[in-house]
Amino acid sequence: MTQIRLAVVGLLALSGCGGGSSGGGGGTTDPPPTGGGAPAYVRLSEAGLYTDIASKALAPDLLDFQPTHFLWSDGSDKQRWIRLPAGSQIDTSDIDRWQLPVGTQVFKEVSLGGVRLETRLIERYGAGPDDYWMGAFVWSADGSDAIFAPDGAQNVLATAHDVPSTAQCLGCHRGEPGRLLGFTAVQLSGDRGGATLDSLVAQGRLSVPPPAGATFTTPGDPTTAAAIGYLHANCGHCHSPQAIGFTSSNLELRLTTQARTLEETGVYRTAVDQPLALPHGDFVFRIRPGFPEDSAIWGLMMTRDGTQQQMPPIATEFADPAGLELVASWIRSLDD
Repeated sequence: MTQIRLAVVGLLALSGCGGGSSGGGGGTTDPPPTGGGAPAYVRLSEAGLYTDIASKALAPDLLDFQPTHFLWSDGSDKQRWIRLPAGSQIDTSDIDRWQLPVGTQVFKEVSLGGVRLETRLIERYGAGPDDYWMGAFVWSADGSDAIFAPDGAQNVLATAHDVPSTAQCLGCHRGEPGRLLGFTAVQLSGDRGGATLDSLVAQGRLSVPPPAGATFTTPGDPTTAAAIGYLHANCGHCHSPQAIGFTSSNLELRLTTQARTLEETGVYRTAVDQPLALPHGDFVFRIRPGFPEDSAIWGLMMTRDGTQQQMPPIATEFADPAGLELVASWIRSLDD
C-alpha cells in the first residue's frame, strides 16, 4: 500500500505542458500544419475535429477507434478519433511503444446521457520527445463549442464529472514515450470497429508491421483476461517500467505483446502473492490469491475518499462496480 501511495504522490507532482491562447471565432479551420510549433487553441472548433461544429460534421480524414480495454471515468461514454498525416507511418520499431508521426492528432469526447462534457486532444507538433500539445476543451451548455480549460474544471454542466488539467493529462501520459495510451498493439488487437491493428497493417500505416496473422490477445481465460485488461487500462500507464509509478513501487500492470500467458504478465510477476514492502492498515499483500478483501490493489480501486490513495487518483469520484467485480472474481479464481 505504501509503495503504491508513493507512486501516486510522484505522479501528481508532475507538471508542465500547456497551450497558449489565440483569438478567433467559433468557426472551423483546417487541420494545423505539421512541424510549425505548439498550437495555440482556444476553442475546439479551431482544432480540426469538425468540418462544421454546429452540425457536428466530423472531418473526413479521421479514423475512429475503440480500445479493447476501457478506462473507467464514472460511467461516462467516450468516442475516440485519430488523424494521421497523409502518407505517414507510425513508428512501430518497438511494437509495444508506438511513436506517432509529427502532425498526428488524437481526440477523445466524453459525454454523459448524450450530453457532451469535454473533448480532449493530444497533438504531436514536432519531432522532439516533448513536442506534444495536450489538454481538454469544456463544452458550453448549448453545445455550440468547447473552450480550452488548461486548469481543468469541476462538476461540468451540473454533473459530477471533473475535467483534468493539462498538467494532470501530462502526468498520466508522460509514462508513454509516444504519449498515447489506448492506441497500441495490445489495445487494437480486438475488433470493436474502426481502426484496428489489422486495418492499420493493411493500410501500410505501421513502419514495422507484426508478422502476418499475429494477434496480441490478452492472456488467460475470460475472467483473467477481463481483469488484467482492466488493470492495464486503468493502472498500467503509471505502473509500467517507463512511468513514474514504477520507480517507487516496482509494480508493473501494463500489458505487453510479449506476455502470452498469465505468468508472463507484469501483474502476475509483481503483484500476485507479493507482499507490500511496508504493510499498511489491513493490507499485507498487493494481491492475495483467493482474497480480494486482503488485496491492496483491489482495496485502492474501491477507495474514493478524495485522497491520493484512491486508484485511479484523478478524474473519477465513484468506484467502478463492474471493474471491482471483474478483479475480485479473478483474485478469487487464483486460489482454485
